[in-house]
Amino acid sequence: MNWFNISLLFHLVGVGMIFTLLFAGPVIESNFRWESDLKMKQHSAKLLRNVGLLSPFAALVLAITGIGNMIALNITFGDLFGRSAWLGIKLLIFIALLVMGMVMSPRTARQRLALLEHLGQPNPPDDLDDKMDALDKKQTTFFLMNWVLVLLILILSISKP
Repeated sequence: MNWFNISLLFHLVGVGMIFTLLFAGPVIESNFRWESDLKMKQHSAKLLRNVGLLSPFAALVLAITGIGNMIALNITFGDLFGRSAWLGIKLLIFIALLVMGMVMSPRTARQRLALLEHLGQPNPPDDLDDKMDALDKKQTTFFLMNWVLVLLILILSISKP
């Protein structure tokens, strides 16, 4: 087994980690929305945050093995804008996915947990439901954008010239 095969194997492990997040996130999100018990809602929110902690490891595995694959295939930085432009586009989409995940998801998780803390108080604020609905819509948009970007990466990988 050569280095390219090993790198490709671990790249597929990273892809599996990403798809685990793509499937688990919406399932836990759905559980969070339909749960009526406050403790279970808090548990779902914390579980969603913990599952999200897998994403930096998946991104690291994909980045390292992607670089390894490029080295094994003799693809240079200049090739990303020439004969391997599909790979350059794929890399830009991956970077957009990373930035979106680093910025949007942790902030939404913190805001949601803070709102749940207010919900447990004797006199919660009146606009709590509106704020929670806004965060739910933001989270749904985040999951949809993740799916769109990952599917674009997958399409570029399958239909490369």
